[in-house]
Amino acid sequence: MTWNEVLSNIREKIRRGVGRGGQDVQLASPGTRLEPLGDVSLFGPAVDVYESDEEVLIQADVPGGTREGATVAWDEARGLTLLVKSQALPAGTLWKSEFEPGDWYRTIELPEYADGAKATSTIKDGVLTVRIPKRAATSKLIPVKAG
Repeated sequence: MTWNEVLSNIREKIRRGVGRGGQDVQLASPGTRLEPLGDVSLFGPAVDVYESDEEVLIQADVPGGTREGATVAWDEARGLTLLVKSQALPAGTLWKSEFEPGDWYRTIELPEYADGAKATSTIKDGVLTVRIPKRAATSKLIPVKAG
């Protein structure tokens, strides 16, 4: 296989969101504006999902997000939920804005081998990082008895 074929294959897997083992990683559309929650706009942040032999790594762009306003929750039935509340705007009259303030919400369904109960998360410079270790693969030889 040529280097270009390898890169094309990787790009296609990333585009489709396919993880190792052929399991699909389900993502909502990035940058989607959702129904407002109260008087604040709600957006679906853009995310990058990486996978190594040890973990699944998620990085979500959440401009204006802080540790105090961030909630990361794991539920076996629903998957990973990210909710980040943005900081309040500075006092004064807005002169010009190229960024619409709002909160960020996203759910991500991950492969069954991701151990969400052991996930950790950090937020820095508007990027929420979630590390989810993989469950150890187990196998067992089951003896067959006469019977």
